[in-house]
Amino acid sequence: MTTTLITAVTNQKGGVGKTATTIGLAGALAEAGKNVLIVDLDPQGHLTDGLKVPKAPSGTGAANLYRALVGEFTGSLADLIATHSEPAGRIDVVPNAYEMFMAVRDVDKVKAREQRLAKMLAPARGVYDQVLIDSPPSLDILTDNALTAADGVLIPVQAEDSSLTALQLLLPQIASVDADLRTKPLELHGLVVNLLRRPVNTLAKSVLDELGKLEGLPILATVPLSVVITEAWRYGKTPVDYAPDSEHAGAYRTLAKVLTEAAR
Repeated sequence: MTTTLITAVTNQKGGVGKTATTIGLAGALAEAGKNVLIVDLDPQGHLTDGLKVPKAPSGTGAANLYRALVGEFTGSLADLIATHSEPAGRIDVVPNAYEMFMAVRDVDKVKAREQRLAKMLAPARGVYDQVLIDSPPSLDILTDNALTAADGVLIPVQAEDSSLTALQLLLPQIASVDADLRTKPLELHGLVVNLLRRPVNTLAKSVLDELGKLEGLPILATVPLSVVITEAWRYGKTPVDYAPDSEHAGAYRTLAKVLTEAAR
């Protein structure tokens, strides 16, 4: 049976490249021959838009992520999935739906509210090599669901002081979920530094030095600020597919190797 690793790509700070990291990493994993499932848990739906996957239908009885999380859809996980065409491998997506904007309010009302996503993704284990959860930019019930469902966490950051501040909130949240909701602690895979301007200025170097001192949170890759990401997004492609020789593709391949090793 396939060993499945579920990873939450999370940071409550917006604009740090969570969705770009998720898409790029998925592309690199698929290129390596892995079967990948991505969950667009962010109500803003940027991942769904970035891969040009149609939004899931809305309305009573619709098969979508929101209805599954609140318990109104009890069908198969396969009914929630759309396939993204990728030359090198398989990427499936649980896309966003317009109704996801109600998820924080309504998931908070259901029983076992923090376990809803874990229950929904249980059938993915043994089928997919890797499951990636694109988490929302918040510390709310959806992020708790991502942290409860996952085996490990990948944290995108920027080389800015605001990322240091955000980690001071996120890491205690992860510890709280470990203590209250999990039987096994989450594996902290490490940090991905996104949108790094070149040449690296004095402030960025200082922040990178501070990030490098965090115990148990290695900097796994740095991804420079470039049009490669936005161009790939425009065409609904992963950076590995769109620009396979780019520094960005190399960074995502490095991340893919980390998660592949973690799955063994």
